[in-house]
Amino acid sequence: MEKVGFQSYQFNRVDTWLHPSADTTNQGYQLWQSMKAIGSGGIFGTGFDKSHVYVPVRESDMIFSVIGENFGFIGSCVLIFLYFLLIYQMIKVTFETRNVFYAYISTGVIMMILFHVFENVGMSIGLLPLTGIPLPFVSAGGSALIGNMIGIGLIMSMQYHNKSYMFGEDKEFS
Repeated sequence: MEKVGFQSYQFNRVDTWLHPSADTTNQGYQLWQSMKAIGSGGIFGTGFDKSHVYVPVRESDMIFSVIGENFGFIGSCVLIFLYFLLIYQMIKVTFETRNVFYAYISTGVIMMILFHVFENVGMSIGLLPLTGIPLPFVSAGGSALIGNMIGIGLIMSMQYHNKSYMFGEDKEFS
């Protein structure tokens, strides 16, 4: 298996993703517990900090299962709507900028955040294999949070420079 370029645990992750209920005590335990936690939240959830299902690594990789359990379907939809709003605002800034380099940077930041949200939510509900990608601005972890903040800061800077360019405040760059 290692001659192909993959390790055995990588094949186990894909196999667990395809058959999550085959081995719930070993490889599929984390995914199975995550789906149980999200399902136990129901429509409105169990309440803040009232988790009844143990999910390993819940503070970083599986944080969406905690949100699904504590705040239910409504809370999960609110979080996804907030991400949609953030991404919409960033796309709006990208289309308003007149600098191609800024557009490339913001497109990269948008795609990074969009992929992280899609992958984390997808792996928590069993649609995608477990990978360990954090949920932006929610998961515990310093380097991912700093990277996301830098990306948002760059896009905010683009918006500021675009507005000052539009109103003629920046004569030195003309």
